[in-house]
Amino acid sequence: MTINQIDIKLLWGRAASRCAFPDCRIELTQDSQATSSSLPIGEQAHIVAKELNGPRGESLLTKEERDSYANLILLCPTHHKIIDKNPEDYPVEKLHAFKTNHELWVQKTLSPALNLNQQAGELIYTNIIDLAVEYCHLSQWHQWTSLALEDPPRWFFELPHDVYKFRQKILSADFPGTLIELEKAVKTLSILLNKAANTFQENYNYEIYQCSDGRKFYNGIRFYKILEWNPERYHKLLQEYDNWVEKCHQLIIDATKAANWFREVVKRDINPMFFAVEGKFIVTYSPLNFSIESLLPEYTQEEKDRLPDSLSKNDE
Repeated sequence: MTINQIDIKLLWGRAASRCAFPDCRIELTQDSQATSSSLPIGEQAHIVAKELNGPRGESLLTKEERDSYANLILLCPTHHKIIDKNPEDYPVEKLHAFKTNHELWVQKTLSPALNLNQQAGELIYTNIIDLAVEYCHLSQWHQWTSLALEDPPRWFFELPHDVYKFRQKILSADFPGTLIELEKAVKTLSILLNKAANTFQENYNYEIYQCSDGRKFYNGIRFYKILEWNPERYHKLLQEYDNWVEKCHQLIIDATKAANWFREVVKRDINPMFFAVEGKFIVTYSPLNFSIESLLPEYTQEEKDRLPDSLSKNDE
């Protein structure tokens, strides 16, 4: 009979891939083919020998019990050889004590470090989610995107700067690499929102407007309206204006796709209650200023698979 994989996994995991002999605790490798590794190959040593005539072999344990996790201790080759050559000095009870003390040491010494790494990763993701809610104004998404989809577009005064700060935070984030889709979604969201803000503000096609309540906005201007009588220049500027508005609107719709992707992944992998009550992000606009349309922009799976790599470097 051979040792079951579940017993092997349990043994290596609880020993933290280290020799259980006191004051050794050397790191071990499980891969006998890893000839380039500087780590010694770990050995799953039997406390009660596998065979009756082996070291400490006289026991009532069955063959199955002899190959179980309870009768195994993880050792380096040197200490495996020592305990088997000197069974009188290393009886069953002593080896069980070695194993128990080693696993307690792992729990007290190594497990907190492992948990700390996990906690650090979770902290990074949680912080990024909080940044997205704040800097992307997710709680006011429908309100601010409705303004950005007007003709001409309008933006909250603080929004372009917040979007820029969000992009910088994502660029500098030390992502753990454990939730890959979440990282892809938030990178896509930051790229598209930054591109939307830059496009809106290009060539300074806006003016600052302050409401009676003190709130400020960036209002897009119809820059094709010129004082001089110059039909050729007028129509040229009108075409540029239409193209600019179309580009501004499309980027907001694309960013809403990214926001819905981000919400979906956060709900699935981090917090099931994330915007659960509010629901998905929608946009409302008048494409031809004749009727109001509400859209629920979402990516297809094929689009998600290509993002954010499919966005050009210019989009960043």
